[in-house]
Amino acid sequence: MTVDDLKELFYLDKVIDFENERLDDLRAKLNLHSPVISDMPKASGAKDKIGDITPLIVDEARKIEGEIRELEDRKRRLTEYIRKLPNIRVRIIMSLRYIDQMPWADVAAKIGGRETEDSVKKTCYRYFEQQQDKQKQK
Repeated sequence: MTVDDLKELFYLDKVIDFENERLDDLRAKLNLHSPVISDMPKASGAKDKIGDITPLIVDEARKIEGEIRELEDRKRRLTEYIRKLPNIRVRIIMSLRYIDQMPWADVAAKIGGRETEDSVKKTCYRYFEQQQDKQKQK
C-alpha cells in the first residue's frame, strides 16, 4: 500500500457519486415514456423505439452497477487497511487524513498535544517509507 493508494479514497467517493448520478439518469430515462396500450394493429414497418432502446439502457445500467460495486470494494479495502494498522498513532492520523479527508492542520489539531501539521505529515510519510524498506528487504 502506498500513500497514492490512500489518496484514492477522496476520488473514489467522487467517482461513486458520479456513477450513481449516471445510474439515476438512466433509470429516469426508462420511466420517461409510458407504453401505449392499444388493440389496434400496427402498420407494417412501424418501429418500437422505446422497446429498442430499453435493453441498451438496462445493459448500460448493469455495467454502471458493476463499476460501482468495484469502486466500493476498492474503498472498503483501503479503509480496512487503515483500520488494521498496528500503530495506533499512525492509524488515527491516516484515518483522519484519508478516511475523514481532513487537511493536515486539522489532523494535528484533532490529535492535540504537541502535534503540528508537519509532525503528523512526517509520521504518515515515514510510515510508508518504512513499509517500502521492509518490502525491499524481502
